[in-house]
Parts: sequence; C-alpha cells; structure tokens
Amino acid sequence: MSDTRGVFRLLDVVENKIEDTWVALSDVWVSPSPFLVTEPNTGYFGGGYNPNYSTMDKVTYSTDTTAAVPGANLSVARGDLAATGNSEAGYFGGGLSPRVSTMDKLTYSTDTTAEVPGAALSGIRSSLAATGNSTAGYFGGGSFPAYSTMDKLTYSSDTTAAVPGAALTDARQYPAATGNSTHGYFGGGYTPAFGGPTSDMDKLTYSSDTTAAVPGAALSAARSYLAATGNSTAGYFGGGGDFIGTETMDKVTYSTDTTAEVPGAALSAARRNLAATGKSTAGYFGGGRNPSFNPVSTMDKVTYSSDTTAAVPGAALSAARYGVAASSARANALPETVINPAPAAPASRFSDSTSTGPNTGYFGGGYSGGNRTTMDKTTYSSDTTAEVPGAALSIGRRALAATGNSTAGYFGGGSSPVRSTMDKTTYASDTTAEVPGAALSIARYALAATGNSTAGYFGGGGPSTRSTMDKVTYSTDTTAAVPGANLSAARYGVAATGNSTAGYFGGGIPTTATMDKVTYSTDTTAEVPGAALSAARYSLAATGNSEAGYFGGGNVIPAFSTMDKVTYSTDTTAAVPGANLSVARGLLAATGNSTAGYFGGGYPNRSTMDKVTYSTDTTAEVPGAALIAVRYSIAATGNLTSGYFGGGRTPSTVSSVDKVTYSSDTTATVPGAALSVARYSLAASSARANALPTTTSTPAPVIV
Repeated sequence: MSDTRGVFRLLDVVENKIEDTWVALSDVWVSPSPFLVTEPNTGYFGGGYNPNYSTMDKVTYSTDTTAAVPGANLSVARGDLAATGNSEAGYFGGGLSPRVSTMDKLTYSTDTTAEVPGAALSGIRSSLAATGNSTAGYFGGGSFPAYSTMDKLTYSSDTTAAVPGAALTDARQYPAATGNSTHGYFGGGYTPAFGGPTSDMDKLTYSSDTTAAVPGAALSAARSYLAATGNSTAGYFGGGGDFIGTETMDKVTYSTDTTAEVPGAALSAARRNLAATGKSTAGYFGGGRNPSFNPVSTMDKVTYSSDTTAAVPGAALSAARYGVAASSARANALPETVINPAPAAPASRFSDSTSTGPNTGYFGGGYSGGNRTTMDKTTYSSDTTAEVPGAALSIGRRALAATGNSTAGYFGGGSSPVRSTMDKTTYASDTTAEVPGAALSIARYALAATGNSTAGYFGGGGPSTRSTMDKVTYSTDTTAAVPGANLSAARYGVAATGNSTAGYFGGGIPTTATMDKVTYSTDTTAEVPGAALSAARYSLAATGNSEAGYFGGGNVIPAFSTMDKVTYSTDTTAAVPGANLSVARGLLAATGNSTAGYFGGGYPNRSTMDKVTYSTDTTAEVPGAALIAVRYSIAATGNLTSGYFGGGRTPSTVSSVDKVTYSSDTTATVPGAALSVARYSLAASSARANALPTTTSTPAPVIV
C-alpha cells in the first residue's frame, strides 16, 4: 500500500482513494494537534496559617497574576503540609490542624480538589517536604517527633506506601525538596538529634527508591523552614531560618551534585515558612513569615537563565499566610508538552472544525416527587445509561438550562426555590462540582442556554421575567452578567440554538415572536426583527446545523405546529410550511445532526417524532421513530448518528430513554439506557450535540 503520510505521488493518492485507504478526513488535524498537548501553564499554592487556611491560589505564569480558586480548596484547612504532582494533578499531603495524614488531589483541568483516602500518608505528620517525577511523588521527613520516613505516592493507582530504603539519612522537620525526572533532592531542615538546623542534602534515586547523602551538595548554610523548586538542570533552595529568616538562595547543579549561593537570586526580602513551585524557565516563591513573624503574601520570581529574583506584586497570594505548600504541572522538569496516544480536546478537523469529545450525553436534575440531583450518563456506543453518583448535581433542582464544550457541561439556575447555582460536569472524570465563581448573576429558572467552544450564554428566565444574559467563560470557570448581551425584552420559556459565532434566542413568555442574536465576539445582543418568529409563542424547541436554526412547535393551549427557519447568514426567519410539525404541540424537545433535526414528544401527551430534512426544508412524521411512551417536558441531546429523548411526563413521570437512529428513521426503547429515576423538566448536555463544531444547545425547560 502506498504511503499516506510521508512523501507521495499523485498516483498514490488516486490508488489510495480507490482502495479507500487514503488518510481519513477525520484524521487530518489543524493546530492544536489532538496528539500534542500543552500542560497547564500554572502553579498552585494551598493551605497555610493565619489562621488555618484551606485556600487554593492559582498563579498564571503567562501573566504573573494570582487568584483564589474556591473549587480547589483543600478538604481540610491546615498548614505545614507538602505538595508535589505530575502533569495532570497536584497532591497535597499531611499538615497540622490538627496533625493529619490526609492526601488531597487537585485536578488541574477542572480546578477541583478531593481527598483520596488510599493515598494518605503512611503516618500522621506535618512539617515535611515533597517532590517527584511524572509517575510518583515522594513525601519525606516531618514531625512530630522528627521523622526520616519517605512515602511514595504512585499516581496511576492513587496509593501511598512507605519505602524504607528511601528514608532520609537523618530524621528532620521543615526541609525543602525539588528535583528532575530521575532524582529528588531534600535539603536543610531541623534535626532534633543535633539540636538545630542542618545543611545536609540527600539525593533520592527514583529508579531504585534509595536515598544517600551528597556532601558536596550541602546548603551554603544550615537552615530550616525553606522552600525549593527547579527545572531539569538545577534546583533552587530559598529563604528559611529558625528565627528571623533569610533571603539566601542556593543553587544545586544536578550534573555535578554541587551547591553554591547565588546572591543575585536572593529573595526580595528575608522570610521563612514559604513555598515554591515553577516551570522550566522560572521559579515562584510565595508566602511565609517576615523577620517580625508576620505572615506575608509576597511572591518572588526567580528567572533561571539570569539567576535573578524579583518580587511580582500581581502574583502575590490572595491572603498573607505561611506554612503553605505548592505544586505545578511544569515543576521538577515535568514535560511542558506531551504526545497523547489519544486525541485530546479541544482539537479541530481541517474540514469543518468539528470538536472531538466523549461519545456520551448527560441528563441532570429534574423532578420526580421532589427535586433531583441525579446525573445519568448515556453511552452512545453501547446504548446504556448509568447513574454516575460522582457527577450528581450539587443540589436538587428542575427547570435549569445546560450547555458546554467538548470537555465539560455547565448546568445553571433552576428551582425550587429559584437558584443561581452553576454546576460543572467534567466529562473525563465523570465528576460534578459546584463552581461558585460561575454562579448565575441572579437566581432564575426556565431560561435557555447555548454557546461555542469558549463560553456559554444563559439568557432570560423567571419567575419574574428576566432579560439577563450571563456569560460563563470556560477557561476560568467564571460567570459575569454581560449587560450588553441582555435579551431585548424580559421573558422566560424561550428556546435557543446557534453556531460557532452567534446564538439565537426565540419566543418566550410574555408570549412573543422576538428573536435576539447574541454575537459572541462582541458580547452584544440585538433584536433582529427580520428573524422574528412567524408567530408569537413559547415552550417551543430548537435545533439546527451550522447554517440555520429551526424553531418548532410551542405553547400549550392552543399549541402550534409551525416550523420557522432562521438563516444565519442573512439573519432572516421565515415559516417553512412544508416543514411544519405533523401535529401541533408544545413542551417538546429537539436534537439532530448536520443534515436533519428531530422533534419529539410534547403536550398534549404525544409520542410523535417528526424529522426535518434540512436540504429540502420538509418535515415528515416517522412512525418508526415515535417515542415508546407519550410524554412532555422532556430534554434531548445527541451525537452525529443518533438522538436520545429521555424522561418526561405521561402524565406520570417516566424514566424511558428512546434512541432515534437517523440512518433508518427508527426509534426503539433502549432499556439499558433508561434514566435511573423517573423525572421531568430536566436538563441535558453533551460534547457532540447537534453536530455543531463547538456548540451545544438545550431547549429551555419550562415548569408545568
């Protein structure tokens, strides 16, 4: 077979195309490559005293700025702990408040922290140090009394065990540690056996799990309460001292196992009980106590190429504290760019920028004898659904809205009572956590949501009608009202869909035909009169592709069968009678792919499934695709080949999930995919909904 990757002739192309062995379009990628992953360019400083803190601060290296990330707070407030990690997560172990063996895992991609009991230290201790490589972390020393113990945390299994051969050469507390991919260095500390601080440097060889003293690498002066970080060639040990503290910076050159003071890299001020982490080009030393024993928030940056240090005020910790610990995806010579064996989101194909993502859908919240926190995950490849307790909503609610990108779904608002809560479901780990910084700016329900790959937009809502538009920025998990994007008129019971550049919000209560367009690049919304619905209505459903959106049905009594088509390129809407629903109904749901949309269920009780063929703007009932049970107030999402319609009322609540196979226009109940609890007025999110490149859309749930 001819080469499809290296040098080739046109004849090779013809031959491979005929044999269907040419490179698949879905395997042609533009930057960023799905196989080339850049690790987070951030550092994290957690815990500390003044008094006890659980706070986690995130330092963004590219801007030298720091901000607290509440969702990443430690599970227990404590100080005098230690931290290290790999490219995906940081591990914060031990500490005092009171003294614990607790190990918390900070997942960088989601900025969330959770205790991992299996990774707890082998014994209760504080005042220890930690370092490691991409496969394991090592936690050494500590008190009380002083320990020489070395615990090894294996990242792949999240388990920790003492490794006696790697114990420090003497028992000590308040040492510092750093290293590269092959060795860790533990320096300084307080040794009760000698009645004071030490300058000893121990070298831990990862391949053999053994530790030995390296006298030539001893610190320039004996001290404890110091901090360390470094890159692949050298480690930097800064600050420390038992009483007034010091600004001294020592540099350990790994190739020669020698240490020397570098005066130009001295800290900007003397301090002790600080923490450090960094990346390949710079180290960050944060927090501590000054000579007057007062806690500080100071952040110093050591530039390795010049061996110079300067304070960076914008990166100061969010609160003054000492006894803090730090980790980073780029510290200790961890790779800053890695090759992934599987595609990583976000990545786009050359043809249509379609985002890759998990082949699953998520159905969250709803009502069934009470508000539900339940999160169900439907795996499309196996037509099975299972409750994922770790992904349950943080609080039970219904009539919420959902949207997201290829890595996470965001579930916002809801009732009862009316809420502003925003939960983030991370697809890779099947976990959900409230993100307080992403809470809606005002509590509301029966809103609508849509968005693109970088942000989601939540608009409208009740109980008193709202025009509010909130923007959720996915990279920072923050939400802010964008007044310039407010709906042109306050309303709820609206529907929304869109493409990668704009979202369209149509209809609603008070009964209206208004169509608003949110332009993502400018965060502005304007009514587009030419795109108004052909008839005022609410409780409708919407879906579409990259060129047009389709808004169908609406109202309860009377109900509509009307289908309106919004052409994005001209911002015009027109009723397409040939695409009208086969029967009038409201409180229905819609999903689809790039060629067709499917409108299912509705009120009065319907199981009807209609298919809108985009190329001909025609709709036909597809009896074989009818829902198995009549129901309304359902939610729907889907992928490129199938649509899933879940839950609803009939009028009692149901848990059924029906699968519409687009290629054959048939529907069948998939018992293994039933929701775990019967409920209605739920919300849904998926990484592959509606076949849009980077946009998901969920019809606005309406309380009935």
